[in-house]
Amino acid sequence: MDNPKDYSKYTVLIVDDIPVNIILLKTMLARINVQILTAVDGRQALETVRKLKPELVLLDIQMPVMNGLDVLKEMKNSPELKDIPVIMVSAYTSPEDIEQSMSLGASGFIKKPVIMDILLSSVTSELDRI
Repeated sequence: MDNPKDYSKYTVLIVDDIPVNIILLKTMLARINVQILTAVDGRQALETVRKLKPELVLLDIQMPVMNGLDVLKEMKNSPELKDIPVIMVSAYTSPEDIEQSMSLGASGFIKKPVIMDILLSSVTSELDRI
């Protein structure tokens, strides 16, 4: 993907409890040169979002401590966090999972296994709106 736009000023938080998934997403996102933060569970994700205010969150649904839907709910109910876009990235891809994510305020939904072109176009289109 040839994208001349510079995304290095943007920070994306990747939230996933499986290290290899984080590595995979980081590797894909390296193509667009964004800054990367990571969290391995929902509670850590919320702490990171509150402290560092990333421009975008890529959020897994199934995680220990606090799942992605609860994180999404909490973010969208918080005046200081509600405007940060969240793209769900999950292997839970039933119409109900996708609909619930969108109704809770997710900006998008990417199915695992992640296809790089879909990830990059979803991320860049969210960042381009900022």
